[in-house]
Amino acid sequence: MMKRFIIVVAMSIYCASISYAQELILDEIEVKAQKETEVESLEVREVRESAAKDTGEALKDIPGVSRLRKGGIANDIVLRGHKKDNINVLIDGTKFYGACPNKMDPPAFHLDFAEVETIEVLKGAFDVRNQGSLGGMIDIKTKSAKKGPHLELNGGYESFESYNTSGVASYGAERFSILGGAAYKSSKPYKDGNGDRFTEVYPDSSPNRYRPDETDSTAYKIKTGWAKFTASPLDDHKIEFSYTRQEADDVLYPYLFMDSPTDETDRINIRYQMENLGEILSALKFQTYFNKVEHEMTDERRCSSTANKSTCSGGLPRPYSMRTYAESETQGIKAESEFLLLGTTSLGADYYQRNWDATTTMYMMMKYSDQASMPDVEVENFGIFLMNTKKLSDKIELSSGLRLDATDTEPRKDRSSVYSLYHGSADIDQSDTYASGNIKMNYAVSDALSAFAGFGHTERVPDPEERYIALRRMGTQAAPDRVGNPELDTVKNNEFDAGLKYKKDTLLVKAQLFYSDLDDYIVTREVLSGSRYARTYSGVDAVMYGGEASARFALPMDFYASLGASYTRGRNESDDTNLPEIPPFKGNASLRYDKGTYFGEIEELFASNQSKVDQLIDEDETAGWGITNVKAGYEYKDLKLFAGIKNLFDKYYFESLSYLRNPFSSGVKIPEPGRTLYVNVQYNF
Repeated sequence: MMKRFIIVVAMSIYCASISYAQELILDEIEVKAQKETEVESLEVREVRESAAKDTGEALKDIPGVSRLRKGGIANDIVLRGHKKDNINVLIDGTKFYGACPNKMDPPAFHLDFAEVETIEVLKGAFDVRNQGSLGGMIDIKTKSAKKGPHLELNGGYESFESYNTSGVASYGAERFSILGGAAYKSSKPYKDGNGDRFTEVYPDSSPNRYRPDETDSTAYKIKTGWAKFTASPLDDHKIEFSYTRQEADDVLYPYLFMDSPTDETDRINIRYQMENLGEILSALKFQTYFNKVEHEMTDERRCSSTANKSTCSGGLPRPYSMRTYAESETQGIKAESEFLLLGTTSLGADYYQRNWDATTTMYMMMKYSDQASMPDVEVENFGIFLMNTKKLSDKIELSSGLRLDATDTEPRKDRSSVYSLYHGSADIDQSDTYASGNIKMNYAVSDALSAFAGFGHTERVPDPEERYIALRRMGTQAAPDRVGNPELDTVKNNEFDAGLKYKKDTLLVKAQLFYSDLDDYIVTREVLSGSRYARTYSGVDAVMYGGEASARFALPMDFYASLGASYTRGRNESDDTNLPEIPPFKGNASLRYDKGTYFGEIEELFASNQSKVDQLIDEDETAGWGITNVKAGYEYKDLKLFAGIKNLFDKYYFESLSYLRNPFSSGVKIPEPGRTLYVNVQYNF
């Protein structure tokens, strides 16, 4: 009897562990399957297990998503070859812009992973809810408090003295909830597969090399704190207020000529939502937000800040020879109503105001001089949008959207002499009115198989840097001026997408193809004025095409597998060359053994060589590569432990977006980290 009892208990524990693993992984597959084919997501488990330092690094394994590395952190997101303002990166649906003219601080940099619940990636020109989603949209959604008291503590250590700690406390009641958190992360410069730190990538002859006493210094120190309060004053009414403060110090960017000693960010977001209002009007949503970034960058840690650059010795009157102080401020409001009319119809309007101001100080001709490199540019945008989803039959669903925008841009400091030097007489202030829209059909071929096809037209306004940056340097090919082009037209994307999704029991397969016809697509070019050189911007006709595929499935004996692949091809039709900075074919494959209380996983990441480069800017080819990652985890009651090794075989390699292209190249490629060990601990109660 006792023996039978022990067997029953043991089997119960075994089955419980299996059901838990299935609940965790299979529910996640189900969540992803419920999203549209063109939407990918990164869930909170994947975020926590990844050991990524920021959102750009975490998303890079999603098919179609790449990252642009500038140093140890602050990776920028690239979606199907689109980056910067060609994609919208939102935080809880709010627009956010960094302050650095060189994009040191992309939007996703300005929050901590401990804030994140899920990240959604919409591929293609199918977003009319937000202005400017030319190539897609990424929405980072932050955590809310769950019912009852909760506390989550996270601690992580990684090779190269990298620390990552955070804590989140929350309490949820029937009518209100409150959540607060804090995080701190820091690191030394990582080492590549050859054993060199990323602060040692510059040759000894380069003035941009790091000072000898800086090569093993701090690579970044980041403190973040946040709070969120929600209340339901009435049934089906909800108000939410959130605030985040981030301070980033001593962030190194070997990709660029300068580093950032300070970067300070404030984010405020307020939302009010009413649901179940009636038979026709079903919901009303209101949102207002404000965010501000104060960003400083200097070359004080480089040999360029010394009097004798060749020997990296001697002092200047100030600690730097180059410094930029920049501020970015964005505020907006959005209102949206949802009607149960002709299926489901949403009508909304939004307004945002963006200000960007930067002053650059340079030591030239034995003196320091200031320039309004970003001349206090004011952008105001007002838009209205309409979306509809309707079932035409049991198998066919049609969705469509339309958006109209009016945008005014104005530099409030006069730099017209710089623009006229390279572009002649030009209208400086600009007003743009434009439309975006899409139509998409989903067809349920069977209970398991669905397909979609759609067309989208999206436009975006050139950003303030592309139109108005004004920085006089030496005016040589080695140190060209940087000048915007005030008369750039809006960038237009006419895109066709088609895809398939197959979901059957424990299997999810997705595939998508796209073709984009791009008008006035903005690329960098070198121009001459007499004997002076400048980096400026030009609009060209271009095409992009490619696709992505992924599969997730459960195997016998508690194994789970995933596969992914993506490819993008970009052509500059106007100049008969390739578009620059297009990532090559890349893929990933992983196999996971998961018993619920513990798991182990092996992952292969790879990319082909990129030989299709823009010869007009002397873009270099990059070699293909492949690496192996392994990780494991264990859970006991409220304690979770994760450990892993990235780049197991210590490969020395570069990703294709590892360096700044001409005509403003820093002259080096940034290698990826070599073998990296990490351990993360999480405690929940």
